[in-house]
Amino acid sequence: MEQLVRLIVEIGSDLDLDVTLRRIVSAAMELTGAKYGALGIRAADGSLISSVRAGIDADTARRLGDLTVGAGLRLGDVQASPLAAHLHGHDPLLRALLCLPITVRDNDFGTLYLMDDRPEQAFSPIHEAAVRSLATAAAAAIDNARLFERARESAKWMTASREITAALLSGDPQTRPLELIVNRALELADAEQAILLVPAERDVIGDDADALVVAATAGRYSSEVIGRQVPMDGSTTGSVARRGVPLITDSFQYPIEGFTDVGERSAIVMPLIADDVVLGVIAVARRPHQPAFDDAYLDLVSDFARHAAIALALAAGREHALNQELAQADTVDGAVLAAAEELRRLWRARRVLTVTFPAAYGDPHVAATGGGARWADLPPATQQLLGSLRDGEFLTPHVAHTGAAGIALQHPDGVLVVWIELGEQRPFTLEDQTLLTVLAGRLGQGLQRVHRVDQQRETALALQHAILGPSDIPSGFAVRYQAASRPLQVGGDWYDIVSLDDGRIALVVGDCVGHGLPAATVMGQIRSACRALLFENPSPAVALAALDRFAARLPGAHCTTAVCAVLTPDTGELVYSSAGHPPPILVAPDGTTQSLDDGHTIALGIRHDWPRPEARITLPARATLALYTDGLVERRSTPLEHGITRAVSLIRDGQASVLDDLADQVMSSLSPRDGYQDDVVLLLYRQPASLELEFPADANRLADTRIVLRDWLSRAGMTPRQAMNVLIATGEALANGIEHGYRDSSDGTIRLTATALADRVQLAVVDQGSWKPAQPVGDSNRGRGITLMRELMDDVAITRDAAGTAIHLSVRIN
Repeated sequence: MEQLVRLIVEIGSDLDLDVTLRRIVSAAMELTGAKYGALGIRAADGSLISSVRAGIDADTARRLGDLTVGAGLRLGDVQASPLAAHLHGHDPLLRALLCLPITVRDNDFGTLYLMDDRPEQAFSPIHEAAVRSLATAAAAAIDNARLFERARESAKWMTASREITAALLSGDPQTRPLELIVNRALELADAEQAILLVPAERDVIGDDADALVVAATAGRYSSEVIGRQVPMDGSTTGSVARRGVPLITDSFQYPIEGFTDVGERSAIVMPLIADDVVLGVIAVARRPHQPAFDDAYLDLVSDFARHAAIALALAAGREHALNQELAQADTVDGAVLAAAEELRRLWRARRVLTVTFPAAYGDPHVAATGGGARWADLPPATQQLLGSLRDGEFLTPHVAHTGAAGIALQHPDGVLVVWIELGEQRPFTLEDQTLLTVLAGRLGQGLQRVHRVDQQRETALALQHAILGPSDIPSGFAVRYQAASRPLQVGGDWYDIVSLDDGRIALVVGDCVGHGLPAATVMGQIRSACRALLFENPSPAVALAALDRFAARLPGAHCTTAVCAVLTPDTGELVYSSAGHPPPILVAPDGTTQSLDDGHTIALGIRHDWPRPEARITLPARATLALYTDGLVERRSTPLEHGITRAVSLIRDGQASVLDDLADQVMSSLSPRDGYQDDVVLLLYRQPASLELEFPADANRLADTRIVLRDWLSRAGMTPRQAMNVLIATGEALANGIEHGYRDSSDGTIRLTATALADRVQLAVVDQGSWKPAQPVGDSNRGRGITLMRELMDDVAITRDAAGTAIHLSVRIN
């Protein structure tokens, strides 16, 4: 176990994908003593696209990739197996073989192969079990590395986009925008060639052009490609230019000598659009054996293409200007005010409003030329208009009103909206729009001193949310995560909800010391290790004890706190252990509260031999359990117990709310006026979890549904007599849905949900059919079934619309 934990640490200690894959192979070989190893990586269709190898050649890796391993394959003597002929290419001949799949987010990522040609070497069942555990941790490490790689790739494209805009707006005569665009596209796409095509006829753009000409190139065959022309009609690039829609392809209509005639390879073709006019096309092609572009690349390059289009507009000679005061401003607010004054001067505007919408809590900040203004003083219609600009596309002018225009752009603290009111009622022309786009870009450059921090924050947030915890959580849970206010945007808090093989559910909430990307990176490794350990042995104490050794060896992980619990949903039994973490809160339906501080001991990584106790408790029916991090309850100059008491009171007062609403109430009520100064995790669970059933609209299914519902009502603490009333009323609702909702068709489904609150049970029966037309008012609701439901339940509500009919039942628990 110590060796396994050490290898898991090594696998997840680097977020570079290539390094992670090689460490996986090396760790598996060390764990089993294998002489050779490989990791075959598969495409979505199951074909082998690449491999990481140790001691074997590419041909052997390809032969291994053709094997069908299913859930795993272990052979003690390959030569005695039918596979011997398939693997005969390896010299000396292979004897022992162990193959295990690696699944990432329920998708087949690839297969881990371990081999040996020594007669005495064999892979035992213990080896296989250890490598399976390693594969689980490897999947989490691969997932983290891929997400980090995507975030880093996105940041690179965004950086290149802003670099192009900044270079163009600098006024440097040495700037060559077209060459800059193709060189950045070539570099970022790791491509072989990149070309940029513009209309062949000068001063002709969009659909009026007859041909495109290659105006800039980068990469292979640059000198052969420059100046080549293609017709707008009958060519792939011309079609993209006319339609304005990006395309991924491996074959082009109408050849471009030196580009489309050098072999079949993946290429992405992007239109360059400014002010709804296509000004050109970028085409980027990879090498023949590189992976093909996927749809994700369209999102990556879309912002880049938009900036490139602005570059083309500027290269065509569109005027732009902004006072040097912008570049000389010492503060962000000073830069915004200087820009507003310059915009007012350029357009002789009556007024220029700048509104900064903060990303965190707080009212928008308004600045106006000629005097101050407050957000509350603006008319509601103006507030709504500015809010819609905030939510729209950046650097896209809004000219819905004659004599006025607005534009939104990124601000260090959120979103900046600039609104210009002209001194005369004239249209805001296309030239005005282009100039406003350019000046908004220059304003972004004036705020560039915080740009690098923005980029780091975007990457860190992407990583934080990727490795924080599962987004698709089981029924019965509600989770909230709140990033800290500026300047702390990421940290080491995390949560995890793990469905174990035996039907139990593991809950983990923890907090690594520190803030920022380093703490988030440590957190991701600890979370992955804890998940792997729980799959191996679903014991909170055993998992925390193993994490002690893990944290002691992982830089930055000392003094990490965590609470780990394993829940049996059917019985409500909870086994838990805490490592220096604030105690979970349990609130019974009658308002009785309990702090689960048994099983508590010191934080992780301090004493690896420290005993880790466990405690057990059975959650009462309709009780609410809360796990949280100290950011929720800890405040300066206030005892921690005071914050916990406030949280307990909020949970007790919100027992009658559904769990998601309760989570929102707790987060908003405990939030300080200036926002949370530390990351916050809040995890809520209510026993039992909501019942959710969906089944065909067949009366033969009602008996089985009744059995499941009866069991759930018992776990919700309902007496047999009252449960019988609920079963009768629900049975009538289900029968009505089947009989009336699908009277003309046997196809369809019925959905039943049941939710337990502190003092009541709420049920809903929903069909997607079409009931008979409503009866006259005097005859409505006279059916025996509906009457019976109203007699047995405290509240019955029936809603009908085009999507179907929903019957809502509610009854208090005595």
